[in-house]
Amino acid sequence: MVDVLIVGAGPVGLTMALACRKQGLTFRIIERLGEPSGLSKALAVWSAALEMLDGLGVAGEFLAGGIEAKGMRISRKSRMLIEVPAGLGVDSPYPQMLLLPQSETERILAGALSREGVTIERGVEVTDLVQTEDRASVTVRRADGSGETIEARWVAACDGAHSTVRHLVKAEFEGRAIEDVFVLCDARIDGEIEEARAQLFWSTTGLLAVFPVIRGMWRIIATRGSNSDAEVTLEEVQQILDERGPGGWRLHDATWLSKFRISERKATSFHHGRVLLAGDAAHIHSPAGGQGMNTGMQDAYNLAWKLALLAAGRGDENAVLESYHAERSPVAAKVLEESGRMIRSNFVKNPVLQVLRDTAVRLASGSDTFKRTMSRALSGLGIHYPEGYFVADDTAWHEDWRPHGFAPGWRPRDVTVLRGNEPVSLFAETGPPKFTLVLFSGRKPIYRDVDRLASVALVGEGWAEWIRIVKVWSGEHPPDDSWLLDPEGKAHRKFGAEQASFYLIRPDRYVALRSQPAEAAVLHDWLERRLPVAAVER
Repeated sequence: MVDVLIVGAGPVGLTMALACRKQGLTFRIIERLGEPSGLSKALAVWSAALEMLDGLGVAGEFLAGGIEAKGMRISRKSRMLIEVPAGLGVDSPYPQMLLLPQSETERILAGALSREGVTIERGVEVTDLVQTEDRASVTVRRADGSGETIEARWVAACDGAHSTVRHLVKAEFEGRAIEDVFVLCDARIDGEIEEARAQLFWSTTGLLAVFPVIRGMWRIIATRGSNSDAEVTLEEVQQILDERGPGGWRLHDATWLSKFRISERKATSFHHGRVLLAGDAAHIHSPAGGQGMNTGMQDAYNLAWKLALLAAGRGDENAVLESYHAERSPVAAKVLEESGRMIRSNFVKNPVLQVLRDTAVRLASGSDTFKRTMSRALSGLGIHYPEGYFVADDTAWHEDWRPHGFAPGWRPRDVTVLRGNEPVSLFAETGPPKFTLVLFSGRKPIYRDVDRLASVALVGEGWAEWIRIVKVWSGEHPPDDSWLLDPEGKAHRKFGAEQASFYLIRPDRYVALRSQPAEAAVLHDWLERRLPVAAVER
């Protein structure tokens, strides 16, 4: 029996597999298709996803293989309405808007798994699933007709919008389909076109979107006027480009022509006994904003470390699995709402409303605040989790400093500290597979607080299997060389650490708990409540 059976080897399943490997879980990953599709599909990889990929050790490969977009421009024909620079106001080691074909995303993730000795079992289809008190038994059929029953403690359903696993557990998948039909074309474009920029064009006849896929290759998406059932041709896409674009662009060498409708749906629960839904199996939405793949990959990242705790006999199983739904379902709901709003604003059909929309956008183009808000929203860094099983309330943080730093459920931002004389990213000191206990000396260290922080560290050391300890000293004269230095107090200001304090950061780099002044009992009590030895261990 394995800890996790991962069904589906798209970006979400591959992320799940890599995260499980990072956490030391035993798993198998199966995929119905005999070969990767090779289609470009999802393109955008945003800051929050890049930070996640950093935790899995592959962010550098993504950056090397993708196009760093300069930003997004919205126009009516050749008249620009607004331009939003990429990364504007995005506080991240990865502020860029990265464009990378989904086929390349899958190749990079699969390559990382291969280097870890993991085999993706292709041509394997789920036919049945039975759950018992301690396992799920999944019947599969291979392409050669042979079958097998795979026993797993949990099943991660990453098998897409038409998920077989979701159907087998009879999960409700509520929502609706948008009536409009879209055409899609990947092709080369001759003419004056600025590389490395996403462009939207609004017109009276519909929406046109043009994105770089790889150098010299472009993705064209547009609402379709008529002939909704006919096959898409390059001539049709060229006509749309002429009508709605700036003019002078000629398409050729198309590698993908297709049509599609948009559905907006979400499972009412992501947790069904021993089955957890992730990615398109749990939620599907408009491609506007490019959030779908990113959201699904972060589902997997949220889930893997929680399963690792349970596999080691820590935590209340039902509460831990419910925390996955409680944290990720609202995120999916927000993506559904915002992407739906975006797509509907992009193909307003009423001429009067079009004028009002265009005027509002032109006025907003003069506001850096609006552009920063838009850029940050797309980055995914605004996602936070409500109080719950792995997110404490904030009562242990001094009320005068509660508005400062990063409250439980939020993702801390990076800051540079020193290890000796060498700059160190505090962000890089956190991440999977463990929690990180970050101790802060306080902006004006008092040496008697060293004993207070030592008591907190002693609690952390008692949980060394699950917690790494990082210590940050404000100033230049720490008690010993185990401390990172914050000579100008920048890290302390960013984290709101006026006094001796601590942050407990989860493996997915969200704050679980913080305490100011630092109290060992606060940390001990939280760990005892949230990571107890399970009543029945494996």
